[in-house]
Amino acid sequence: MSQPVVKAVDLYAIGPDGEKVSWSSFLGPMCEAMIVARLTFDNGQQGIAGLTTYTEHEFDQTAFHSAALMAPFLLGKGLYDIPRINAELGRKYVPLGHLPISLFDIALHDAKAKQAGLPLYQMLGAAKDKVRAYASSPLLQSIEDYIRYCHQMLDQGFNAIKIHPRCVFEEDYALVQALQAEFAGREIGWSLDVDSNYNLEQALKMGRLLDQYQWEFFEEPLSDSDLDGYKALADALDIDVICGGNSLPNLHLIRHALQMRAWDRSRFDVTSIGGYTGAIKVMGATQAMGMKAEVQSWGYTLTQAANLHLMLAYGNCDYFEQAAPYEKYEVGARQVFRPDAEGYIHPTGLPGLGVELNWDVLEPFIYQQRHFAL
Repeated sequence: MSQPVVKAVDLYAIGPDGEKVSWSSFLGPMCEAMIVARLTFDNGQQGIAGLTTYTEHEFDQTAFHSAALMAPFLLGKGLYDIPRINAELGRKYVPLGHLPISLFDIALHDAKAKQAGLPLYQMLGAAKDKVRAYASSPLLQSIEDYIRYCHQMLDQGFNAIKIHPRCVFEEDYALVQALQAEFAGREIGWSLDVDSNYNLEQALKMGRLLDQYQWEFFEEPLSDSDLDGYKALADALDIDVICGGNSLPNLHLIRHALQMRAWDRSRFDVTSIGGYTGAIKVMGATQAMGMKAEVQSWGYTLTQAANLHLMLAYGNCDYFEQAAPYEKYEVGARQVFRPDAEGYIHPTGLPGLGVELNWDVLEPFIYQQRHFAL
């Protein structure tokens, strides 16, 4: 049976001029780039995907060039051969190949769902049609700034907040105590992400404080590769201890860490784990062990959409991570994701990822562009 085939691939590296934020006092302001792939098929159907990169000093070039090296292998490939395409791309020698593999896999799934006239999560399984959001804070300068931020986020409809503190243990400890005192008695889903800046002793001390306050999860207290350290934390603490999810985007490593109970939840991003083809395997391993998945979704709207549809397809994802303030991440998107009055994020209802781009808005920010065609 004939099927639509890829006749063109367009790549864009986009550097919007929104306010630059950070999430650790050890990092400078981050240049957050949007790397977009658009696939055009011979029947006119299109699929789109976008990943977000984070670099200091200037916008990233590496993910874009990696995608450019991978793009020619997409030409002539069929829309319904996604697993085979994913496997073939995985055998290519392309630096940082997991990023373009993810990007193209998402774009293929977007096109396939559009061809079927379905929102992508419905094509994948549709376990639910909304997910609770948490406001994911940027780095702020003082305890007063964090308290003010949390009030603002609660006023905007969020009922869960993840704090990115300064990642200096003594300061962070005082911040957690101050937040607990300020918001005592309120039903808030709290979590803390310290970007692997603690040693084991500090992580244990902070974890015990979070246990005392009954926070929900403790993210990346150690380097993701320190599985022995994570195992010690997970054994000692009641709070769910999870990795950062960026440095080890690999099914086998994630499965191994979950099996040894080093992490209490899986943590990854669809845009780096191999797209939906890779993410579905990780979700299967996570569910098989009766564990939750803490899927990332920090980034621009296309990145948010890719992860949102995975969360909605499965029943073991509690939260949507929304970088907030969120306006800078909505640039060029005709549809956006914001919490409703009860703190939930909903899909747009459109087929595929459900997001259309306004290229007139994005065009001034394009700093690299490539076109590949049959």
